[in-house]
Amino acid sequence: MSTQRNSTRQRLISAALDLFACHGVTETTTKQIAELAEVNEVTLFRHFGNKHGLLLAVIEEAAVFIHLGQTLVQQASQTSSIYQALKDYATACLQALESVPEVVRSVVGEAGQYPAENRAALGQGFTQANRYVAEYFATVINRGQLQTRLPAEKLASLLNEMLLGYAVIEFTSEFHELWRDREDFVRKFGDAISVWCDR
Repeated sequence: MSTQRNSTRQRLISAALDLFACHGVTETTTKQIAELAEVNEVTLFRHFGNKHGLLLAVIEEAAVFIHLGQTLVQQASQTSSIYQALKDYATACLQALESVPEVVRSVVGEAGQYPAENRAALGQGFTQANRYVAEYFATVINRGQLQTRLPAEKLASLLNEMLLGYAVIEFTSEFHELWRDREDFVRKFGDAISVWCDR
């Protein structure tokens, strides 16, 4: 019974993420989510209470940055170039965000309408992402492979702020002249890394 319950929950989360990615949070209905997950709407309400409860689960359980952060920590013992590893992390992170631009737009544009627990979940997700990246920096710094001008926690915050800034600007505006494309941004990102860290 527990496995079936988890399976239903995961189907609902997956369906919600797919629909949020295509249509945004506001335009997606609980009926659409239930139909895509092949359950009735009452089941959705029983699991999550409402659409914002489901959004909270999507934020907590399908968090792009947490997965990427865990991958970064695993790479800490394998990397020979901190500079290249960080550029690879930036590229992977941006590719993941680019796969769900409507979710990013919804979170940016609709966050003021979310209940406090959803906004808190967003904050916790960003905080956790920073912890993973800071742990990575700390591991590499402690191994003596990286000389930094800033502590690991500050480097992590700056890194994720730059990546989120890219996503917000790229997905919510057009015709800006800050960078040509993702590769140009990552190159400029690499230049910034050189300022923070001695390669």
